[in-house]
Amino acid sequence: MKKYLAILLGVFLILSFAITAYAQDETEITLGGKILMRGWYWDNIPASHLPEESQSQAVYSTNLFLTLDAKVTDNLRAFIEVETCNNLIGSSGLYFWGEEGWDTKARPFMFFRQLWIQYTGSGLLGVPSGMKIGHMPIALGEKLFLRNERFGTDGILLWVDPAKELHLAIATAKLDEGDWRKHSDDIDAYILLGTYKLADMTLGANWTWVNSSRTLDDPLNFHNLGVHANGKAAGLSYAAEVDMQFGKAENIAADDQKFRGWAIFAKLGYALDPINIRGSFAMGSGDSDTGDGKIKEFQTIVGNDSQSLFARFPNYTLVYERAVRTTAQDQVLTGNIRTTGIANTTYYNIGADITPVKDLTFTADAFLIRATKNEAGSKSAGTEVDVTANYKIAKNFSYFVQAGALWPGKYYEETFGIDKKTVTHLLHGVSLSF
Repeated sequence: MKKYLAILLGVFLILSFAITAYAQDETEITLGGKILMRGWYWDNIPASHLPEESQSQAVYSTNLFLTLDAKVTDNLRAFIEVETCNNLIGSSGLYFWGEEGWDTKARPFMFFRQLWIQYTGSGLLGVPSGMKIGHMPIALGEKLFLRNERFGTDGILLWVDPAKELHLAIATAKLDEGDWRKHSDDIDAYILLGTYKLADMTLGANWTWVNSSRTLDDPLNFHNLGVHANGKAAGLSYAAEVDMQFGKAENIAADDQKFRGWAIFAKLGYALDPINIRGSFAMGSGDSDTGDGKIKEFQTIVGNDSQSLFARFPNYTLVYERAVRTTAQDQVLTGNIRTTGIANTTYYNIGADITPVKDLTFTADAFLIRATKNEAGSKSAGTEVDVTANYKIAKNFSYFVQAGALWPGKYYEETFGIDKKTVTHLLHGVSLSF
């Protein structure tokens, strides 16, 4: 509680300085935020994270986001966002109603979700450029490999725009500090990226080097190269990405292991007011021979596995990638078994977005999910259907309902020896932005 109070006092102190700055230097200060209240229901999600019979869960929760956007000059900006959590772990994003019992105050802590400074200028020879330093959400391309958007990552970003259509950037991100008293266990990412906009199409490429000496006996030298494109043409929207991985992790299981993962993704949509029809396909490589000195499973950095199913924001499915153990089997970078994106996962998706009236929207998606590789037997991970409805009650105020069901396939029976059960999820709530 002392830490919580200290953070709040710090926020008020920052606000006081900001208001003073506004009065003296005409700094433009914008305060904002969001309140997200939700009611949850989950069935057949035990502590094992496998889709087997267990007691259902039903809780209400609240997220509070507070933001301060300080425009000091036209070129200099600072941004602060704090969010509630129900413990002292940075991977929590809410607090549960009634946790403290009878007639008590809510006990959320507040952590920084974003805390960065940004400066833009003319740069060398009058070319627009900029830098961004601090804690910020990051993602690359179509978000197959790197997607740390939920709680953010500390880093430094430098960019330059040599032409109106061309954007080039270099970045470093601190993925894991380890023991701050030594540098040998840090895990750092170094990123080069570029995008080029051509009419209604954006083309891009990025290279990420993840490096760690960890200990002298276990260094990591990992690379991910991705190319992607998205745009619109003749009423169609599209997106695609291909990633290749190389490098090595030394002295794992007494032998050096070479990274040889890959992933592909494609999405196509067609809008016919008031309906948008969508289809997508993704495949992340798996490994059918773990003794050949190669790590063929696609490695992902898409969140912290300690995040609860209540904290995550899903990228494609409401249940499979959020709540259950996925088909990933060898995530060397993170060690994750749940937050793994499309690692050793292939999915086929068809969906639709419908806007029958101005303030009401529906989305529906069906997924066929398979393990890309599985030495233990079946690759059938299951099918999932997700439905979402959102109704705009007033300006910046909406009520929403989400429902999802995962019918697990034989993969879970043959790999883990369980009696698989259908996993169901129901969520409803209100969202207010201000």
